[in-house]
Amino acid sequence: MFTGFHLDQVDVGEVTLLGHDRFAVAGHDRGALVAFRTAMDHPEAVTHLAVMDGLPVVEHLERTDAAFARAWWHWWFLGQTDKPAERVICADPDAWYRTPGPAAMGPGSHADLWAALRDPAVGHGMCEDYRAGLGIDRDHDEADRRAGRQVTCPALLLESADDDLDIHGDPAAIWAPWLAGPFRHRVVDSGHHQAEQAPAAVAEALLDLLSR
Repeated sequence: MFTGFHLDQVDVGEVTLLGHDRFAVAGHDRGALVAFRTAMDHPEAVTHLAVMDGLPVVEHLERTDAAFARAWWHWWFLGQTDKPAERVICADPDAWYRTPGPAAMGPGSHADLWAALRDPAVGHGMCEDYRAGLGIDRDHDEADRRAGRQVTCPALLLESADDDLDIHGDPAAIWAPWLAGPFRHRVVDSGHHQAEQAPAAVAEALLDLLSR
């Protein structure tokens, strides 16, 4: 199983080199959009799709209102180009980011994270990811919808109970038109970081999906 964290897609060619012609994809948050795009573009390769706290980006953008803009302000801040956000972020990353401490993350992981967060190229890459979400990624979703394309493999939506994926209403209902195969929706008793906060529940749900 492969997970992603950027708005792109799993490189199917690289997966094939590892000896896997068919595989499942799972992703959380931005990675959920990677998994969705991979399943949409490569139905011959993807056997199962799991999305965790994510919706197709066009569904968010078409439902944007004051409440969504206020709660998800970072989309607009990081995605705009007139005054590049990375100039603000990289000027003082220690003031910008809030992370768990080394006791929670482990000293090595904590040091690696902060080395990345203090790298201007990382800040630029983060902003470019959001710019893609407001541009080409929306274009891809709209093109799929116009063509009537849907994900054909079994799919699972995992929604955190203590988060706001339902800011637009029932996320399962929003996903349904995009999915032609069997679809299940589960609510996980956790905050946004499901895999860290409820690993047993996430593992059980993924294993159930893969058994189908």
